[in-house]
Amino acid sequence: MALSVLCVPEIISALNRRLREKRLSRQEYATAKSRLSVDVADTVVIELTPEVVSRSILLLETNDLHTLDAIHVACALEWGTEEFVSADERQVKAARKSGLKTTFV
Repeated sequence: MALSVLCVPEIISALNRRLREKRLSRQEYATAKSRLSVDVADTVVIELTPEVVSRSILLLETNDLHTLDAIHVACALEWGTEEFVSADERQVKAARKSGLKTTFV
């Protein structure tokens, strides 16, 4: 499994938003953060390289994507992933259009 360098900070941001909104307790936040650390311990982290930036630009020019979503797809392309998994329909559509096998969750 591989993740964009931005993936973990994005997840932590979402968890903190839910904490601020009181949709998560402090204990639930701590548990989720701990589980995240375990889940990503053995993953490959794809850095922001000039190639990833170039692919991101092309993705933004040819798809209806937000910046970070384009970076995630570009990282997957750069790594040569076997499967791209996302809960974002536009992201999955762009990944599929780019030739990646995709799963929408």
